[in-house]
Amino acid sequence: MGVQAAMRGSRLFDTDKTKRMVKERTAWYRRHRAILESDIIHLRRADGRDIDYMMHVNPAIKEKGLLMVFNPLDKAVSKILKVPLYYTGIDESVKVTDRAGKTIRVKLNRDYSVDLKVSVPVNGASWYIFE
Repeated sequence: MGVQAAMRGSRLFDTDKTKRMVKERTAWYRRHRAILESDIIHLRRADGRDIDYMMHVNPAIKEKGLLMVFNPLDKAVSKILKVPLYYTGIDESVKVTDRAGKTIRVKLNRDYSVDLKVSVPVNGASWYIFE
């Protein structure tokens, strides 16, 4: 959501667990760098009372969209979101891959959106790739 890392201190890693976490997050960023550095559409304003979500879009690359969903609540949330895909350039059907690597093919609605069931853990995040 426009946040950039800032490292301060005498060392980057205080434990091996921290080092693994930083390596995993950095590898994920590098794998999805093209879409993460693309335009952002804020789909729901963050207010701390429900999930908030935004999507990166770029019709010129393989990963046309990346939906990020955040859950600030103290309970897991599952719901169906209407995700607009107009600015991804996708117009008929889309391959959606979730954080776990599960892929489904979804037909777009007439308004270039899809109804996507999302599940987000307590105080966690989920993401979905649209190709």
